[in-house]
Amino acid sequence: MDSIGEADKTGLVSRLLARLRALKADSSDTAVAQKMAGSAFLIRVVNAGIAFASQILLARWMGQTEYGVYVYVWTWVLLLGGLTSFGLASAPQRFIPQYAESGDDGRLRGFLLGSRLMAVAMATAIAAAGLLVIWLFSAHLQSWTVVPLYLAMFCVPMYVLTDVQDGIARTNNWIDVALAPAYFIRPLLILGLLAMLGLTNFSPTAPTAMAASLIATWATAVIQLLFLQRRLSRKVAPGPRAYEAKTWMTVSFPIFLVEGFYLSLAYADVLILTAFRPPHDVAIYYACVKVMSLVAFISFSVSAAVAHRFTEYAVAGERERLDAMVRDAARWTFWPSLAGCAGLLAMGWPMLWLFGGDFTDGYYLLFVIALGLLCRATIGPLERLLNMLGQQNVCAAIYGCAFALNITLCFALIPSWGMLGAAVATSVTQVFESVALFLVTRQRLGLGGLPWGRRQDHQALYPLTSTGDALTDAMALPFAPVLDLPVPGEARKPYHFELLSIEALAARRAEWEQLAERAIKRNLFAEADFAAAARHLRYGRDVRLATVWDMTGAEPRLICVAPVIERRMLPLLPGLSSALWGYFGALGTPMIDAERSELAARGLMLGLEGSGRALFLFRFLPENDAVMAALRKAVAETGHCMARVDGHSRAMLRGGGDAESFLAASVSSKKLKEYRRQLRRLGDEAPVSFRESRTPEEVSAALDRFLELEARGWKGRGGSAMRGHPEQLGFVRDLFARRAEKGEARIIELFAGEETVAAGLVLQAGRQAWFYKIAYDERRARWSPGVQLTLELTRRLLEDDTIDEVDSTAIADHPMINHIWRDRLELADHIVALRAPAGRLLGLAVQGERLRRSARIRIRAIYARLTERP
Repeated sequence: MDSIGEADKTGLVSRLLARLRALKADSSDTAVAQKMAGSAFLIRVVNAGIAFASQILLARWMGQTEYGVYVYVWTWVLLLGGLTSFGLASAPQRFIPQYAESGDDGRLRGFLLGSRLMAVAMATAIAAAGLLVIWLFSAHLQSWTVVPLYLAMFCVPMYVLTDVQDGIARTNNWIDVALAPAYFIRPLLILGLLAMLGLTNFSPTAPTAMAASLIATWATAVIQLLFLQRRLSRKVAPGPRAYEAKTWMTVSFPIFLVEGFYLSLAYADVLILTAFRPPHDVAIYYACVKVMSLVAFISFSVSAAVAHRFTEYAVAGERERLDAMVRDAARWTFWPSLAGCAGLLAMGWPMLWLFGGDFTDGYYLLFVIALGLLCRATIGPLERLLNMLGQQNVCAAIYGCAFALNITLCFALIPSWGMLGAAVATSVTQVFESVALFLVTRQRLGLGGLPWGRRQDHQALYPLTSTGDALTDAMALPFAPVLDLPVPGEARKPYHFELLSIEALAARRAEWEQLAERAIKRNLFAEADFAAAARHLRYGRDVRLATVWDMTGAEPRLICVAPVIERRMLPLLPGLSSALWGYFGALGTPMIDAERSELAARGLMLGLEGSGRALFLFRFLPENDAVMAALRKAVAETGHCMARVDGHSRAMLRGGGDAESFLAASVSSKKLKEYRRQLRRLGDEAPVSFRESRTPEEVSAALDRFLELEARGWKGRGGSAMRGHPEQLGFVRDLFARRAEKGEARIIELFAGEETVAAGLVLQAGRQAWFYKIAYDERRARWSPGVQLTLELTRRLLEDDTIDEVDSTAIADHPMINHIWRDRLELADHIVALRAPAGRLLGLAVQGERLRRSARIRIRAIYARLTERP
């Protein structure tokens, strides 16, 4: 029997060793994630022992009161250190995989340095502000907290540096460099320094312990920096750096909100308990939290291992692997957490006794704390999933609500229940947070599952797709184009919807231009030349093109293009709007294929709905044309609802007829006679002439004269002239060069001698033209140079048999052109509710948009009044 038992033991050991060797040799993503999670967990377990021992020694050495003060002050370090990176500590898991995947080494090098410099600079500024606040209000603080708080502020910058370097190292799978400094070196240094201080007869007070913590924090950051730089120098080749600080902060800030609320949730109970209870109670409560926090290390370890995998699988479009990783992460988190809670509850009383005899008074708190931790462990690292897949805003909203609930409960329960109130408040908040994260992840991404459940397919409101641009996908997922790929066994859809970048659709420029020729109504501001030129504009870089492709033929056919831009009309409801290119675009009409108008309009509505947007705002949409009719029909057929926000009319010119007869009827003979007299008076200075530029060379030279003339006028004085803005200058030159090559750009000028007195820009697409811009010499305003130019332009346009109508692109009720061009183009803005919840809020969205516009008009009027010269 003994030999059999010995053989069983030997066989068990052999199988275990074989399994460990197999896991070590396995290089699959799942195995790597498991090894990372295991490594992180082992590091955290060892750290837990070190941290636990250090807390026991601190409590024994300092006594409950001084230990309670130290806990309070160190909690401020943890909170400020976690917050003042403003999300840059988590940003490496978002940007490093994207830059590496796309081969963008310049931005990768820039991020590796820039993220750390930015984080340390911001943390230093916050710490300096904290020192100032402590100094100003020291008379109102408890005397025993002032010196420790001063020391705490000096810890913050290096704590933040360690945090950011942790994120960089984790993303590169260097778990030792990521976790060892903060979880081995720092606590060991603190213990060593405390031992030295104890031997040298330093008094066991909170300032002494904070001084040791300060030295250890700075030393740890420097040691980690040296090790990380050595690893990075081997992996990333030296070279020039490119910095995108605005992009990094744009992505990091919502993550900061999530983590800020998360950290506030973690430490609010201790800080509020300090306000109502003596340090003695704070020390006991903190000891209970530290005991149960051993379970939270499991969640941390899994999260550290899988967060960057979420981004990688999402960008690659590997839905199955992503779903499997999310479910595995939940299992890896919950079952070890359950076992850990059971073990800690069994051993909780003696563990608390190690801190001191009185600490066992808090044993009952362990059971309350365990309930919240287990509920949180049930869902796995879903907050990381939401952050990595572009849902940081809704994740921040959840944590904001949880934070508000926690603060409310703490203030309601702690005054009466003390430590128990803090524990109950925290556990109830964790239950709320877990349920909310799970439901939102299932609804918006169709991901997530309970650790004991089986996989069930769930339709996401935000399907995971790729635009082909890694950075765009990392920032925008799941706000990415919906690829309506057929599912096996499912009928193929007759259309295919995509949201594309300008560059992506420009690769199929021929199809884009063919659609323009077939469109119900030409819209220059949705055509390839305009979009390509608009890339110079700051606004143009955020524009995407909603495209619909007819899939019923042998080859896909482009049947709809609509420039769109992200626009949130109601909180938590993502939306889009027609792109007006920073108001350089004057029309929001989608380009719709006249031969496939019903399919194009229907595909646009359904595609926008499938992309996860709740609302769409059509801007500057003609009220009574065939495009509007097609859109109204599509809205009705797809079950959406549409509401009008507001509208206006602007002057337009319809071709045909005699020019002089038109002007006589429109302006009146008497007024025309006066304008002719003014033109003669202008001619008294120098010979007057009109010149029209049509060739590319002529247009280029005339455009330079226009820009100079514009800069001399009120736009130049107000700083809005295009000449003063390089991106606008590049845009207008590129646009007119492209259209002049096609013979669809003209510039008409009024000269007095060789000096330009007025100039007008005209663009054309097919038989449609746009009077795009006008400028005149304000020194000669008494001769009405702008009107003179418009009258001559009107004659020439009416005589041009290649043009049917001309849009003035003017504002409503324009004081000049409205009296010359009597026809009107009726325009309106409409909001379409793309999802049922948004439909119920459509009226609120409309009223909110109207209120926003009204407020903007009033604010601009007030600003104009305040800045006008007396």
